[in-house]
Amino acid sequence: MDREKRLRNTILRFLAVLTMTAASPGCIGPACPFADAEVTISFITSGMQAKSALPDEEKISDINLLIFNSHGQLERHIYSTDGRTVFQSSLLKGEEYTFTAMVNFGMKVSVSRIEDLSGIYCHLAYPDEYREGMPMYVKPVTRVIGADGQITLNLTRLMSKISLRMDRSALSEDVTMRVTGVRIGNCPKRMQVFESSRAVSEDDCFHVGFSLDEGGCVGMNRTYIHGISESVCVYMLENMQGLFREDDIGNDSDKVFGQEDIRSQTCSYIEIDFDYTSSDWESSDGPLKYRFYLGEDRNSLDIERNCHYHITVCPRDNGISEDSWRVDKSELKYVGQVMMEQYPSDYIVGNIGDRIHIGCHLMPSDAPFDIGLDYLEFDRERGIYDYEIDEDGHGVILTLKKSGTGLIYMEAGTPIDDTALFLIEVNLPET
Repeated sequence: MDREKRLRNTILRFLAVLTMTAASPGCIGPACPFADAEVTISFITSGMQAKSALPDEEKISDINLLIFNSHGQLERHIYSTDGRTVFQSSLLKGEEYTFTAMVNFGMKVSVSRIEDLSGIYCHLAYPDEYREGMPMYVKPVTRVIGADGQITLNLTRLMSKISLRMDRSALSEDVTMRVTGVRIGNCPKRMQVFESSRAVSEDDCFHVGFSLDEGGCVGMNRTYIHGISESVCVYMLENMQGLFREDDIGNDSDKVFGQEDIRSQTCSYIEIDFDYTSSDWESSDGPLKYRFYLGEDRNSLDIERNCHYHITVCPRDNGISEDSWRVDKSELKYVGQVMMEQYPSDYIVGNIGDRIHIGCHLMPSDAPFDIGLDYLEFDRERGIYDYEIDEDGHGVILTLKKSGTGLIYMEAGTPIDDTALFLIEVNLPET
């Protein structure tokens, strides 16, 4: 009997709930706030200021459209490969939903809850893998479904665009610099889609990234106006490497890392090859290379998604005066005059108190040169003379202090490859 009584009470409660539901005002017909609504979801692209012919920055090949309910659970997953940008979905009017999307990922992405988005990465098999469209995403947008049923989602490109051009107006008249190649060094292979992303190890990067050959660089060799060329464009995934410390950098030439610094393997940079000629140098043995780290300004190393960076390369005078990783002229061949002439002579005789200027005239003047600092220090410690090195590092003023003999050995590197030996005698008795 107790069992039958419990069963009868359960049935009565169920019938009561049905009666209350049927009598509830406002939940009958299209006026019900939780009735189905046909929602139109449209995608638009914006952000990067200019569109280039290659790649097609607007192309859409596939879309993962994700709709999450107010509890963060996946409500709808629409995967399309037909190039559409407008979709229909039946959702509850008055209910809150979160919309997001991934575009041109080339596959259906597996997600069940909104928290899963933080673990999604975009991977590239090769640096210019964009034939089916540049990877894009939609930053999650939360909307309450209204009467109009219209949702518009803004697509954000996951790559940045870097436009390069040349300003040759400050070059010497005898210098020509023709661009033969452009590439991105340390170009990210992957990025975190829904979080700020950066490469953390050399395995995260293509050592040689997005590249243009000589044909792709033609614009940089055509003068547009006042010595400034047309622009060419390269692309890369986001790489947010942060800022230099203020005490790390004083000017642009300080924006360089040694090979022992992990940032030399993870911070993205541009490398440009030149066919170079001047009255003294030519690139017959290999190209002249310019390199520089990327970033919005001198202290920044951030390359941000969907941003368009404009860079003008401005070589000055002979274009190769800097000796560093930034300007690699190791493959250049010297074709000018070679000279190393020591002055006033290789045999110096003087008295205590005399000031004598010795050194070498070099051609080319920027050839590597060793003024013989170890020899100078050895003689100074012996008290033979004091010395002051010239500003250009090619000469030295000796102040003679003590009777004796000194020896100074100077050496010039490539392309001079010569040496000079000075013998100094101070107040020695005549023989």
